[in-house]
Amino acid sequence: MHKRNITALTILAIAIAAAPASVRAAERSETPSGAVSESALGRHPSLATVQAYATEHNPAIRAAREAWRASRERITIDRSYDNPTVTYMPDTGNMVQTVAGMEANGFGFSQDIPFPGKLTLKGRIAAHQARATLENLKAVEQEISRRVWARYADYYYAQRALEVNAETTVLVREFESIAQAKYRVGKVSEQDVLEAQQELSLLATQRIDFERERNVALGALNALLDRPPRAEIGRPEEMGVGRNIAPLDTLISEARAARPELKAEDHLIDARRVSVRLAKMGYLPDFSIGGQYIGVASQGVLQNGHDIWAATIGFSLPIWVDRVKAGVDEAGARLLEEKYTRRNVADSVADQVQDAYERVRASAGNERIYETTLMPQTAQRIAAAQASYQTGVVDFLTLIDSLKSYEDVRLLRYRAVQAYQDAAADLTRAVGRPIAGVMK
Repeated sequence: MHKRNITALTILAIAIAAAPASVRAAERSETPSGAVSESALGRHPSLATVQAYATEHNPAIRAAREAWRASRERITIDRSYDNPTVTYMPDTGNMVQTVAGMEANGFGFSQDIPFPGKLTLKGRIAAHQARATLENLKAVEQEISRRVWARYADYYYAQRALEVNAETTVLVREFESIAQAKYRVGKVSEQDVLEAQQELSLLATQRIDFERERNVALGALNALLDRPPRAEIGRPEEMGVGRNIAPLDTLISEARAARPELKAEDHLIDARRVSVRLAKMGYLPDFSIGGQYIGVASQGVLQNGHDIWAATIGFSLPIWVDRVKAGVDEAGARLLEEKYTRRNVADSVADQVQDAYERVRASAGNERIYETTLMPQTAQRIAAAQASYQTGVVDFLTLIDSLKSYEDVRLLRYRAVQAYQDAAADLTRAVGRPIAGVMK
């Protein structure tokens, strides 16, 4: 019976090792349409499902979305006139005496009017800044998606590690039963039984560590979803590694075209250019128009009580040319500052792409070795050790060591998948859009 169990394990391990990651990953569910419900997170949620939920609920995304809405309203504000000023002069009983009579109540108003074109330029600046804010929103969405992806991979590893631990525990219990049976008939010493029990205790402590790792990953993932730390999320779906990713130079070129931070900098540079034009218009005067009405009381033959109406037109005198020139120079310096900032962002993006790209390649190569070579080898080693133990060729410690080797290789394979997924999340974020060949 035990031989059949071990043989089945060997066959299963070889089948797992031979199955391409792309085939296993094809079993993932598709992204659901519409809003993602709480219940969907508890039914074997895919990475796409969790990311969609984060897009709807993450506070950082919501804050960035409101910032974008606010920036759009700023366009109307900046291209509008200031409110006019209205004044009222009450009759105090001690007003000015005119030929037409005694002044009474009076009213007036004035409206400032910037030189034609200034408000238009202000509106354009606000529009460019609003477009930059929209790109910042996209950047926040991509960053949260990256973090969800990485935390999902952590949760995936911890869950699979727990499953490996449980499967290994079952096998050690079976080996313990074999050792007990041989000990009862005097074929082996009690040492074999004690070694099996010791290994079970070590697996129990290992399980505690894996449970801690799982709970930490679950809490970090729920934090990104704006949920309680221990809110339930179902068993993560299978994850694998990709093949045939585009060359590094291609990815860097794509990042320079797609990264929202660079697009935001482009819009801010455009805003600075318009700011320079607006600053140069400081040499031009602004205007104001107004009107005034003063009531006049009739008190005699010569005092006919005709009311006073007056209109006013004024303009500013930009005589402090040093002040205007300083504003122009400041705007020019801000433009250069933004250009250098963009270059710095572009350099950082290229570095991020290269770093993530190398980690993707290394982790994919490691996973391939674990899956296609080491896992089949260690599975066969278990079968051979078990058969040899049955015949007394090897001791129980050799059997346990072979099982531990198989467990270690399986954990390393899952760890390589986790490392790949973490690097793939960073690479996708660095490029700024989905990448062909990267498997989630």
